Amino acid sequence: MNFRYPIFLDLRGKKCVVTGEGFEVAAKVRALAEASADVRYINPRAVPEIEALASAGSVRWELREFSPEDLDECFLVITCSGRNAEIFRMAEARNVLCNAVDDPANCRYSYGSIHRSGDLTIGISTNGIAPAIAVRLKQKFQREIGPEYGELLEELRRIRPEITSRITDFEKRKQLWYAIADSEALALLRRGEHESALRIIRQLIDAALSST
Repeated sequence: MNFRYPIFLDLRGKKCVVTGEGFEVAAKVRALAEASADVRYINPRAVPEIEALASAGSVRWELREFSPEDLDECFLVITCSGRNAEIFRMAEARNVLCNAVDDPANCRYSYGSIHRSGDLTIGISTNGIAPAIAVRLKQKFQREIGPEYGELLEELRRIRPEITSRITDFEKRKQLWYAIADSEALALLRRGEHESALRIIRQLIDAALSST
């Protein structure tokens, strides 16, 4: 195993195929749908969660066995079946990324343990050696990195165009971003003092603008 190259993908509109059954499959299908992928679940049966996603139009459920043609124009495939090795070989031949659930020998990529807070995503990997360590780290992050980070990123998404357009010097922009990150804004958001946090961010932006 050499799952050492971390990456975050934009899957919007990309054909992603999932086949097989297992306790992790529904979560994989849901995550692909949430990433706005074009999700095809190919399996004769589906658990209620996948049925619900299909009924809502979030995924396409094809009630049949997987066939090689399903990899045509496919970006990635997830398999959890007795055909993992076969599907992996077919995916490799077509340059399609393949993940076989709990079967590292038949994977081109792996899934880490994920903690999210709004637009903040933290991925943790142990290169397949000890997933329990990744889970414990995720639990630690869940305790220490709360919704205030998502709130801050949402506000920074709103004001980023202003900062980019009005502060053209890269070094000054970088200093401003670090000043915001190091400010009391996060602590104030954690305490629910949203307006006070925004006021601090605004003061830092105005100070940066006055020095340009």
